[in-house]
Amino acid sequence: MGMGQVRRFSEDVSHMPEMEDSDVLNAFKDLMAADWAELPSAVVKDAKTAISKNTDDKAGQEALKNVFRAAEAVEEFGGILTSIKMEIDDSIGMSGEVCLFVSFTKPFS
Repeated sequence: MGMGQVRRFSEDVSHMPEMEDSDVLNAFKDLMAADWAELPSAVVKDAKTAISKNTDDKAGQEALKNVFRAAEAVEEFGGILTSIKMEIDDSIGMSGEVCLFVSFTKPFS
């Protein structure tokens, strides 16, 4: 390889299969464009419909299934992180001070 030449590693490789079914393709595009922190119900419904559809586009359906699984996992993981953050904020407070909650069943003597 000479100086100043550009080397292309994957110029003829496709990372996504050709999707023949328009419903599968539209559901895939909608899912890729959606915010995975909170998936819109219409996008979820369209994806599930396209996945369960009887079509010859098995490669497209498999790609849609994989993206849908990833989106659901991201949504669930984001919810877990939010819950953990809220628990930490409740225990240390927003200012960083440690809050101690002490409950006494008997009065001091």
